[in-house]
Amino acid sequence: VPAVLDVNQALTDSLRMLQRLIGEDIELIWTPGAGIWPVKMDITQMGQVLANLAVNARDAIDGHGRIEIDTANVSIPPGQEQTSQENANSDWVRITFRDSGCGMDEATLTQIFEPFFTTKDGSKGTGLGLSSVYGIIKQNHGSIEASSQPGNGTTFIIHLPRSMQAAGALSNKQQT
Repeated sequence: VPAVLDVNQALTDSLRMLQRLIGEDIELIWTPGAGIWPVKMDITQMGQVLANLAVNARDAIDGHGRIEIDTANVSIPPGQEQTSQENANSDWVRITFRDSGCGMDEATLTQIFEPFFTTKDGSKGTGLGLSSVYGIIKQNHGSIEASSQPGNGTTFIIHLPRSMQAAGALSNKQQT
């Protein structure tokens, strides 16, 4: 059920679960931005996005490494980011998820959101994690981009539209 979320609180609440997923050898660095705007999203979907990104990062890190997550408010001029009806002002909450993993080349990067695409062997992945992340972000009127280079880790930048409602307010309109 979509609700108006405090993104920083949702991420803080997920840290213990994420640390269990990634293990002791990977440092999890969480840097919440100040005064982050609320977003309208199902809290379960937020958890799915974070878990899928964390598992992929864990699998890309050989031994010790780090995952950094931070948030920021951004206002993007119209035309540079596709706006939805609910977000006419182009105000977005940006979640940045970086890992120190092996990285990807350009050919791999162009396919990562495709269903069933995986760089892992059959026993480790189905190729549905990042396509699920992509679908969830799009369903919530947001965008996701990835950048990476071999040997330099991967960065995912997620933009979710700012909700003009206060965090904790339920949305009856989107309960379909």
